[in-house]
Amino acid sequence: MGKVRSVRSLLNPKTLAARAAQIGEGHVPPELTLRLGVEIRGLWMYTVSFKEGHISVSEGLDCDISIHLGQETAIEIANGRMNAQQAIDAGNLKLAGELRKIPLAKALSTLTALLSEPGSDYPSTLP
Repeated sequence: MGKVRSVRSLLNPKTLAARAAQIGEGHVPPELTLRLGVEIRGLWMYTVSFKEGHISVSEGLDCDISIHLGQETAIEIANGRMNAQQAIDAGNLKLAGELRKIPLAKALSTLTALLSEPGSDYPSTLP
């Protein structure tokens, strides 16, 4: 149960929205206009939207790209022990959907930056 709680605490919509609020305008490129949905297997779904330099988070999965990952992978990414590309290469992160305006690498690096921002309050090791 401790693992589920820590994943929920670092990846829930309110936490991501707080992280997004800490990122100053200009850190998210204005051309980033797709909606990136993330499903943590067995936990919940939410959508991270990037538009005109702003980030917003909403519950539910309504997006151009969906990302599916397990809780262990989410913790590894959040703690900086794995980046999104490594997770894809290892088969632990699955993508589906259509990219419209930006390279996949940029979307994934933005997601990784959100999950691993320094000074966060989530645990640095597995419980």
